[in-house]
Amino acid sequence: METRLMQRRYRFGRRLFTGATAWLKWWLLAGIVLVPVLSAVFADVFELGLWSITAAVLQWFAAGTAGMMIFGNLAVWISRGCTRREITVAFIVFGVLASVGLAAYLTAGFAAEHALMALVADPPTSLGEALASGARYLAITPVYFFAGVLVGALSAGYSGGRGFSAAVLIGTGGLYAATLYLEFNEAWFDPGWSTAASAAAALAIAVVLAAGCVAALRSIPIRGKRA
Repeated sequence: METRLMQRRYRFGRRLFTGATAWLKWWLLAGIVLVPVLSAVFADVFELGLWSITAAVLQWFAAGTAGMMIFGNLAVWISRGCTRREITVAFIVFGVLASVGLAAYLTAGFAAEHALMALVADPPTSLGEALASGARYLAITPVYFFAGVLVGALSAGYSGGRGFSAAVLIGTGGLYAATLYLEFNEAWFDPGWSTAASAAAALAIAVVLAAGCVAALRSIPIRGKRA
C-alpha cells in the first residue's frame, strides 16, 4: 500500500509536467522554429539574437503556470482525497522535470539560433557559449518555478487582504530582481569559480523557495471554491 501511494504522488508530478507541456506545446514549437529564423533574418539589428529574450520570457511562463495550477486546483485536489504530502511531492517532481525540460529546450534553441546566424553573419558567441547559455537555466528555472508555486500556494490560503497583496508584490519584485541579476550576470560566461558561485547562489535560492513551498503546503488553511 505504501509503495502504491508513493508511486501515485510521482505519477501525479509527471502528469502535471506532461499536462503543462501539452498546454504550451504549440507556443514552444512555434518559438523554437520562428525565433532562431528571425534572429538570422534580423542579424544586423539584433546582434545578440532573440533567443535570450525568449528564454527570459519563458521563465515567467514557468512561474505563472506553476502558480496558477496550485492556486486553481489545491482545494479541489484535497477535496478529492489527495494529501498535502502527495501534492508537495508532486510539485517537487514537477519542478525538477520542468527545470530539466525547459533547460534542454532552451539549449536546443540557442544551438539552432547559433547555427542559423552562422549562415548569414558571424554569430555573437561560440557554439560552446551558446550551449552554456541554455545549460545555466538548470539553475535558474527552479527559482522561477518554486517562486510561482509559493505565491500560488500562499494565495490559495491567505489572499484577499491588502497586506497580503502588498507583501506578495514587494517580495516577488525583490526576488525576481535578484533572479534577473543572476540570470544575466556575466559570471555565467567566465570560466572558473565565478560561474560556479552564480550557479550555487541560484540553486541555494531555489532550495530555500522549495522549502518554503513545503512549509506552506503543510500549514496554510485551504479555502473551498465558491459556487
